[in-house]
Amino acid sequence: MTMDSNNIPFRYELAFDSFQLSVDSSFPAHGVTAIFGHSGCGKSTLLRCIAGLEKPQQAYLKLNGKSWDDSSNGTRLESHQRRIGYVFQEASLFPHLSVIKNIEYGVKRSKHSDSADQMSQAIELLDIENLLSRKPERLSGGERQRVAIARALTVCPELLLMDEPLAALDMPRKREILPFLQRVHREMEIPVLYVSHSPAEIKRLADYLIVMEEGRVVAKGSLEETTQYLLEEDYF
Repeated sequence: MTMDSNNIPFRYELAFDSFQLSVDSSFPAHGVTAIFGHSGCGKSTLLRCIAGLEKPQQAYLKLNGKSWDDSSNGTRLESHQRRIGYVFQEASLFPHLSVIKNIEYGVKRSKHSDSADQMSQAIELLDIENLLSRKPERLSGGERQRVAIARALTVCPELLLMDEPLAALDMPRKREILPFLQRVHREMEIPVLYVSHSPAEIKRLADYLIVMEEGRVVAKGSLEETTQYLLEEDYF
């Protein structure tokens, strides 16, 4: 695999009874890379491998000069050792904690000296100052996701993983949160892997696109290049 400081290389082989992930590719070390494909193609499984939540038979991932996975020499960082922020479809906030306590949980998880500063920046960036004393039950779906993103950012991640973060929201809530995602993209120097099956989200947020089919990467490139591929393959 060719090394390039502008790209993050990855390789995973993971076999289940009825599905096999087999990927050998890379994504840019800057900006938002969308991972797109039909349901069941392996998008979320790939994210789980990168997060250290799966144990592939073959694995390789190198980020900022440090190996997170390298099955050739037995290297494998556990999930808690990887500096990642992970945002799921559901916000998964602690219901008994206030918004600020949920976000502070991310600070406690992080051993990075800048976590407190990052927390303040995330709160401002996502415009949730007026929500800090509330419990999750008093938040809208869009507000909960904004809090979840803020919590993910407070760990000072080297990589932000977002697994269909708008899928559980209705259209008004999606319109509400998309500008905040654009602000995160614009103002935070963190590479983002964004799983989605929504062409509209990808067009609005992504710089780069990886297309998956049946556990494999079948196309990758700039948004313009890969959109043309998707049109030719009748994805839309």
